Amino acid sequence: MLGGWEVEDEAIGPPAALLERLSAIKARPRGYAYSKDFSAAKEQAAALFHDEVRFGGAAIAPEQVAVLSNSSQALLLALTALRERGVRRAVIAAPTYFATIHICQHLGLDVLILPAADFFTGAFDTARLATAVQPDGSVLILTNPAYSLGVEYTQTQLQALFAALPADAWVLLDETRLGLHWRDDAPWYRGDFPPQTLALRSPSKVFLLNGLKTSLLLGPASLLRMAEKLGESLVGSVAGNAEEVALVYLDAWRAWRQECQEGRIGPLRAWKRQLVERFQQHRDAAGALLCQAGFRLSPVDSGPYVLAGIERQRVPVLDSAEIARERGVLLMTSGYFYHQSEDWLGFRLNLCGDPASAQEAITRVFAPSAEAFYATIAQ
Repeated sequence: MLGGWEVEDEAIGPPAALLERLSAIKARPRGYAYSKDFSAAKEQAAALFHDEVRFGGAAIAPEQVAVLSNSSQALLLALTALRERGVRRAVIAAPTYFATIHICQHLGLDVLILPAADFFTGAFDTARLATAVQPDGSVLILTNPAYSLGVEYTQTQLQALFAALPADAWVLLDETRLGLHWRDDAPWYRGDFPPQTLALRSPSKVFLLNGLKTSLLLGPASLLRMAEKLGESLVGSVAGNAEEVALVYLDAWRAWRQECQEGRIGPLRAWKRQLVERFQQHRDAAGALLCQAGFRLSPVDSGPYVLAGIERQRVPVLDSAEIARERGVLLMTSGYFYHQSEDWLGFRLNLCGDPASAQEAITRVFAPSAEAFYATIAQ
């Protein structure tokens, strides 16, 4: 597998202290809870984001936080609540998470997917997005960092987009993987969002933990209460230790931000820098082979993924099923995350993968000696 989710490199993992604290939490198999009651986690999250996350110029309050089990659940409940508010159309900036599209379709929303203005950077087309978002009944869905490209949108880019939208437009900002910027140690940027914005952030994703998860949905209090109420009927209760898990993640986030504010390299900033260094090593090793085969890499500056792209005139199609059958390698092609271009196609490279396995897979699929369909890459 070249482009999946798995962490295969033994040198890549969560912070040791965080893993130890999470492992010490009792399972409580007979206990249950509802996220609306997680007042301690909401208060801690609001205090954590107080100086750096604003909605319409106002600092975030505890009632503007919902604590949910994972990002897919958060997307489902947020979009369901928006539909209850009258939203009937989703304008989605590609590239995007596949589940977002499926959720919108299952909710009966009209879906318009707009391609990125640039295949390698994922730069969004502000004019087209602003025109497509209707003043009443639309939500704009944007993923930051650009899904599977490893490119993070800046606050300047986001503010320019927000300013171009209708004043009453809803925005759903999926920032599940925000926090692993390659040059900036801060876990997030300072942002002032329009009042009708929902921002989704997931520390469990950033810390590379897939078992005990937590996601935070930030936004208008009334919409979050609706999402929590819908959660009770649509997904039911959550594990009895869910708030304790969230508090451990929030404490780790707080320690990380404090290291940045104090200008010192503590255990979390050191962990993050070592992680990025490993990502860079993987990118360089894989890139050397892929560039020989005619591929270009996206200018990755955030997270564990990079996009490898090639001109369609050199390779008309990348058939992941055919490649899996004939080469034994599974590619997550750009079509999987709705990243389309008339001139380019490509696949996602997972920088958490074992470097030796990745190089073997790349050589097997894209080596100049590959016959027939693959031979055109070397020309």
